[in-house]
Amino acid sequence: MNCNWISISLGCAALGLVLPVSAQAQSDVPQVSIKEVMESVITPTTNILWGADDPQSDEEWQILEDAAIAVVASGAVINLGGSGEQDNTWVKEPAWRAFTEVMTNAGIDALKAIRGKDIDALLEAGNVLYPPCEGCHLQFNPGVINQ
Repeated sequence: MNCNWISISLGCAALGLVLPVSAQAQSDVPQVSIKEVMESVITPTTNILWGADDPQSDEEWQILEDAAIAVVASGAVINLGGSGEQDNTWVKEPAWRAFTEVMTNAGIDALKAIRGKDIDALLEAGNVLYPPCEGCHLQFNPGVINQ
């Protein structure tokens, strides 16, 4: 299993910095952009989930669990808005909410599958996870898929 520990660690640290800021007051906006959360947390962790290949050890399952937790937490964070130019407009869009809800729910399904050590259910959660990612990119950040 190919994992990027640095990305996960940095992504989790980024979430740790964002969440306390937003918890202080609902009107506060995270001090990072949605793009930064996507690049630092969501992209590396979804790649870990999509790259799951018959994990055998507890350590391999833990890597997957950490990735799923990061996806679920990121779904909540990117719904808060961010410091990017369009971030606070995007989060008001019903399509944005729908995409992030499917992403978050797929992350929850992946987490359940991982905790049950059910690779087939994990792969299915990954299949559900991909379309909202692609659809959101096409609508809110055209061209990002080909970058």
